[in-house]
Amino acid sequence: MILPYTNPFLKQKMRTSNSQLVKAWMQNAGQLVTREQNSDAYVDLLENQMTYIEEEFYELLHAYNNLERSEVIKEATDVLWVTYGLLHTMGVDVEQAFVRLTDSNVSKLPFTYKDGKVQKGPNYKKPYLNDL
Repeated sequence: MILPYTNPFLKQKMRTSNSQLVKAWMQNAGQLVTREQNSDAYVDLLENQMTYIEEEFYELLHAYNNLERSEVIKEATDVLWVTYGLLHTMGVDVEQAFVRLTDSNVSKLPFTYKDGKVQKGPNYKKPYLNDL
């Protein structure tokens, strides 16, 4: 177990977002390359990130099905971590993507429910993410 005061990423957390923590970790681990640096490495990293997402998703399902609350928390957070990793690997401004998606979700108001899911209201605007 790493104690909070020995973890440099935890210290950095006080100044940045979760997404930026993942990016810093990836940079320190040599897991970020641009498409221009090495296209084969870029494709490999994208494929690895998708594999990590799939793996963490199934670990989350297992924890949930076994009613292991602390494991559900851990695995759900791991899903977030590897999803941030995929977006960073793609060079996406994750914070901006999240803001735009939030704006899009808010635009669903007023909304209705169908089968327990929020349905898009008349004011819905699809998020524009092509420039990220």
